[in-house]
Amino acid sequence: MQPDLPNPVDDDAPAASIDLQDDAALAAWQRHFGVTREQLEEAVQAAGNRAAAVREHLLNQGSSAGVG
Repeated sequence: MQPDLPNPVDDDAPAASIDLQDDAALAAWQRHFGVTREQLEEAVQAAGNRAAAVREHLLNQGSSAGVG
């Protein structure tokens, strides 16, 4: 049975950020955006760690981000 992972913060919240060093939070963001870890890491590298900027980057890349 998979342990419950924390729900990500609302990605529109100004303080919402993605910490690539926090595996549990990273897994939650992966589920939230519907992307792989590699896609999420690339998006954070390209757009910074603000969740809203990452969402925009993923949407511009044609991902299913923002659907979740």
